[in-house]
Amino acid sequence: MAASVEVKRLENVTDCAICGGDLTDARVLPCAHSFCLKCIDKWSQNKKSGEKVACPLCRNEFEVPEGGTVALRKNYFVEKLLAVKKLTSSWSQGETVCDVCCDDEEKLEKKKTKRATVYCVECSRNMCDQCNGHHQKFRLSSGDHKLIELKSEMNMDELLRKFPENVCNEHEERCLERYCSDCEVAICLMCNVLSHSSHNCSSIEAVAKDKRAEMSVNTEKLTAKVTECETVLKDIEEIENKFCISVAETEKLICERADKLKQLIEDHKQALLEQLSVAKDKQLKQTANVREEIERHQIIVENFIRYCNEVKEKGTACNIAKQAGELNVRSKELQQFYIEADLPVDYDITEVEFSLPQTDVDMKDLFGKLAVDVQGMYDV
Repeated sequence: MAASVEVKRLENVTDCAICGGDLTDARVLPCAHSFCLKCIDKWSQNKKSGEKVACPLCRNEFEVPEGGTVALRKNYFVEKLLAVKKLTSSWSQGETVCDVCCDDEEKLEKKKTKRATVYCVECSRNMCDQCNGHHQKFRLSSGDHKLIELKSEMNMDELLRKFPENVCNEHEERCLERYCSDCEVAICLMCNVLSHSSHNCSSIEAVAKDKRAEMSVNTEKLTAKVTECETVLKDIEEIENKFCISVAETEKLICERADKLKQLIEDHKQALLEQLSVAKDKQLKQTANVREEIERHQIIVENFIRYCNEVKEKGTACNIAKQAGELNVRSKELQQFYIEADLPVDYDITEVEFSLPQTDVDMKDLFGKLAVDVQGMYDV
């Protein structure tokens, strides 16, 4: 079984499942799981380009791209969420000061700071009115910068809408406005003309609408898978409780029977108890392994649903169009996972029964024999 990290329910889609902190330089794998670049690089253990590495969460293997893990696709949606999260957090706590003034004051060893009133997306800087005035005058040929007014009543959804769309990788001055269905990729108008003119291309807004609907259907189906996990876990819990009761009752019978016999059969009693204990430990260990695997799968599905919902509800058309294909593929993989058939570990049900001898011919037979019957979970 491939190594993996402990699967936990993520409070936010911006959390890294490896280090537990906010994603830094987030990279997304083909299975839709995102990790810090340094975390996934360390996890890959210096694997070379073209070699296979298992996802730390779902264990699905991915191929290290040319150039190493640094060449893995960036998760711009998560980066945008983190930037907005930082802005709203600092503003709500009254901590948003002018970054430009702070830089100058550190050089002059002053202590006065001014409250920021705008945030420049291109410069990633908070600015007061005075510094913004200078910024507007001296940005020269760099073009119009996207400024976001910082207001006390701001929320994440409002800020997400104000942040600009992702730019084209081929033409950095242009935003992604079209979607090529043949290549399943978001493109700009220039790419549409130069590279995808003969392809089936459409408005990214229209595609995003269809993809949102598709993601909604997939999350509903995956929710049913979560319910399936809960049902099976409940069944296992009931089986374990019955098994433990059976073990306890069997142990009581053995002890009661042993108390009625002489020291002659003491060794035989101990042997039977040891056999029962081994059966119990083996069964409980197997049950724990199965529970862990089912809970792991359940959490993976729940985290995936949460991520899909975040993209669906908070992602822009560009975000959705860029990720919908991979999310759809991963969703179908999860939907096709059936616990009865695809669980990576076996689960057998052990039944114990203590039988009494019919005659007193043999002292061991008189004491009794332990029957340990192991069956597959779904063979009962």
